[in-house]
Amino acid sequence: MTECPRRLDPIDCEALASGEPPVVAADAASHAASCAACAGQVRAAADFLREIEAGDTAGMADMALPGPVPDLAARVVRIRPFSRRERRDLRLWAGPAALSAGVFAVGVGILAAPGLSAGDQAGVTLAALAPAAALARAAVRAIADVFSISPAAWGALSEAFSRQSTLGFAALLLLAPAGLALRRVLARSPRRG
Repeated sequence: MTECPRRLDPIDCEALASGEPPVVAADAASHAASCAACAGQVRAAADFLREIEAGDTAGMADMALPGPVPDLAARVVRIRPFSRRERRDLRLWAGPAALSAGVFAVGVGILAAPGLSAGDQAGVTLAALAPAAALARAAVRAIADVFSISPAAWGALSEAFSRQSTLGFAALLLLAPAGLALRRVLARSPRRG
């Protein structure tokens, strides 16, 4: 069998094997009829589909459910991001907030446990505070870097504007779309408080 220069997409092979229209290439059925390698792919997909269906019916016969088989497709919910109203609804966040508060309370309880000596409590507290200190140090360094870079960036930008007026004019024209894009990004980000 020769190798096909235009192999069918596996999704199209599965679609043709199950009797559905192809998804990726509209002419996949005619191509599979004229190409032996692609027809072999479709046959392999059909054999695999038959094996799966035979395994399903054999497994269902062994289980002998007392009623009709439930259709899970009706229960599938489309995954989507939370809407603004859902983000502000406290009932949705009560579970995660209670879990966080519970974990915090258990941690404080472990620190206050009488079985731990003062040295152990200090060690556990220090181990818990080390990541927070590293995060605070990184935040301070990031803010300091932004402030140290800002004057040089503004100076380079003004120098570019003064030397090349076309570049400066184009940058000024791009400020409005950049501002709108930033506004949309900030509007989509979750608000705190």
